[in-house]
This record gives sequence, C-alpha cells and structure tokens, in this order.
Amino acid sequence: MSNLDAPSGFNPVGKIGSGPASKMSEYNVTNDDIFQGDIVKLASGVIVQGAAADTAFVGVFWGANYDDSTGKPVFVNQIAAGQAAVCFVYDDPYQVFEIQGDGASAQTDIGDTADIVVAAGNTTNGISGMELDSSDIGTGANLRIVNYSKNPARSDIGSANLLYEVLINEHLYK
Repeated sequence: MSNLDAPSGFNPVGKIGSGPASKMSEYNVTNDDIFQGDIVKLASGVIVQGAAADTAFVGVFWGANYDDSTGKPVFVNQIAAGQAAVCFVYDDPYQVFEIQGDGASAQTDIGDTADIVVAAGNTTNGISGMELDSSDIGTGANLRIVNYSKNPARSDIGSANLLYEVLINEHLYK
C-alpha cells in the first residue's frame, strides 16, 4: 500500500519528555508570506519563513491575528508578506511534529537527521507545502527523526510520502 501524497508542513503531535502540554508563543511578523505549518526563524526581531540553509529555527507558525481595514480582528492560517500581525508559533524545542517525507523511507531512519524542502503553500486553505528531504536523511541537519506516524494511511515504511515524527534539531532555544 502506498502513502497518501498530501504535504501539509509541520503538525504538532506530542512532546519529548515531561512538562506542560504544548503551547504557542506570540511573535511579530511583517516580512514574509507564511503558511500554517511552516518552520520559521527570527530575522530583525520578526518571524520569517525558514529554509534548509538556516540553522536557528524558532518553531512552527500556526496562524496570525491582526485588525482588518475596518478594525475587525481577523485570525488567519496564512499571513501575506507585508501584513503586520501577531503570529502564534509552537516554539518549544521538545515539541514533536509530523511532516511528510518527499521520498522513500526505511526503519533505520529513526534517530537520523534530515533537512527540509520548502515548497509553496496552499493559498486556498493557508496550509504549508513543506516536506522532509528524504534524499539527505543521515546527512541533513534541520530535523531529527524520532518515529513514524501511527496513521495507517500514511505509515507504509519503505514507500514515498511517509509521515515522519520529528524534532527541530537546529532550534534557537535548544
């Protein structure tokens, strides 16, 4: 059976260790087009979309609040470039996320590292298109693979598009 091919960036699923449940922190955002599930970093004091070449990620963008032109508060999954807003970021360095891989996988990948692939988000639903770069498992550094998804439609080890459970390995607060 093959895995469903439906990239959706990073989705929080748990936490490594003990402590309070996962929560989000507020940050300012003004510079980038960012989608729910995108990995993000700080640049000049605001949140911007991360890239595979980055080494100090803050966490994962989950949405933003701002007042529209009529003064009405708005919550969105995607924030357009240049829109000043308060955004919500899962920024705990021990937060576990699910993310789809872009290629084949193996049981031996658990414990290895990999980079991300930045792809365009979906402007209709505001969801990220980021994936784990399966081609550099063991040599990339952005993410640490801790397990595979328990979702039966997305957990066929050896097939492409597997959902990995990962930690952000190159986290600013680690």
